[in-house]
Amino acid sequence: MIAGPAPIHPGTFPLDPSFPQLAVACDAARMREVFRTHLKPVPGASVRIVECAPFRFRCRQSTARCVLQYKLRLEEPLTGRQRDLFATGLIYAEPGEAERLWRSLAAEHPAPEIPAPWRTFEPLAFVPELDMVVEIFPYDRRLPQLASVIDAAPRELERLLLDRLGPGRWQAADSALEPTRYRTEMGAVLRYSLPVREAGTARSETVRCYVKVYRNDRGHETFERLRSWKRDARHGYDLVRPIAYWSELRTLVLEEARGTPLRELLHGDGQAVAAVRAAASATASFNQDHVELTRAHTLAEQIDQLKRASALLDWACPHARAEVRAITAAVVAGLHDVTPAPIHGDLKPDHVFITDGRPVFVDLDSAVLADPVRDPAHFCSYLLVRVGLDYLSAARARALAGELLEPSIRPCSPIRSGIRLISVPTSSPESASTTCPPPAPAPWPGNSSSRTSPTCRGSGAACSRSIAQARSSRWRARSFGIRDPGGRNGRPWQSRRGATLWRGGFDDRRGGHRTMTEWPK
Repeated sequence: MIAGPAPIHPGTFPLDPSFPQLAVACDAARMREVFRTHLKPVPGASVRIVECAPFRFRCRQSTARCVLQYKLRLEEPLTGRQRDLFATGLIYAEPGEAERLWRSLAAEHPAPEIPAPWRTFEPLAFVPELDMVVEIFPYDRRLPQLASVIDAAPRELERLLLDRLGPGRWQAADSALEPTRYRTEMGAVLRYSLPVREAGTARSETVRCYVKVYRNDRGHETFERLRSWKRDARHGYDLVRPIAYWSELRTLVLEEARGTPLRELLHGDGQAVAAVRAAASATASFNQDHVELTRAHTLAEQIDQLKRASALLDWACPHARAEVRAITAAVVAGLHDVTPAPIHGDLKPDHVFITDGRPVFVDLDSAVLADPVRDPAHFCSYLLVRVGLDYLSAARARALAGELLEPSIRPCSPIRSGIRLISVPTSSPESASTTCPPPAPAPWPGNSSSRTSPTCRGSGAACSRSIAQARSSRWRARSFGIRDPGGRNGRPWQSRRGATLWRGGFDDRRGGHRTMTEWPK
């Protein structure tokens, strides 16, 4: 199964007169029938689309189109075996543009040879009633090497991993390659698993690595950076090890990080506090370390990022507009230039592993020189909004955020002098959300009941609890993320351009292929 965020509630998607198709595109049941009608199985394939779930939407990308990613649940009628498959719909504000693109792709850019196990439907389709081009994973016109990576990786990776096992007569069994993350046109992550057995001792294990496919050359930069940093011992933390970089495929191969993901450790009471404190100390160590970085994120870029997030929230949640603007003004007023330091740039529980009490950082594509307060603030945003941490209560999340901030900030206090608390007035201490205009009720995928209007999280009392967010526009964006009204905690949707939604939230990111550059007005 493909891992990833839960599907969105269709009602959280703002209406846009430039894209009237969104009324259908956000409806899981109607899109299931659309895909059943227009996706053509390849010869010999026999599958049925059981379920369709909106997965990740990027609306008004480059102002003129929407990129709509779905996760389809497929079933083989003869065996009952089920699996997931990504499908992406492209719609354009200009009438007829999608059909022109479809004809161009079909005529000039034929689909690459898809490996047999991955062939399900024809890789390209056109839905005339929605004026929508549909791409079927692993076909991706902006990641043309993806199919080749999937075809070549098992052969190349078996050799690489066996060579890393050391002495012995190692024998490999059947390997598995599965997508763990996919962002249409932006990148993909595949997990490769290889069961092995040492013939002399009969010892067996499964070795794994991760394959990251990039749209640009950022993977090469990350590979060289990690290889350089691994030459010297790191103090207080460790880094994931790079294995190889395939330049012709723009693909980075990484060792599986040792230890347990911090996200899992937060689930229990026994190790959560110690793990968060260890991550905080490691973050401070990384921020003070002498690591070579050439890219920097300036104060002007940070303010621009904040204003883009504010514009997005103005558009998506107009009833919270006054509070959003007040927070934006307060944050901008509190920002000033500081001595830049190394930051991870995308620090969150999924990107920290703990092994024998020592943190290991992964996913360092976004590492830059910038204001170091942003790392703990970014991490706290995930804790406070409970992104992917639905099992945490709000009180528990706040307590863990406090555990994170103290040890991560104190060692770097000379370069973090701007940290302060921003309190936003509210009508009552209990008022932690503002209701947005209610959309028409729509059924949640897999649930026959209807949902009511979404809410904007983070205003009022929730904002007054924010600590160390004065320099983090990302936290401000998340603090007003729209929440699924059924009591489900929203997850920020991620985007390269434009407004992007997962399950009722928003995210503004810079760095690598995740940079937002266009926002709705």
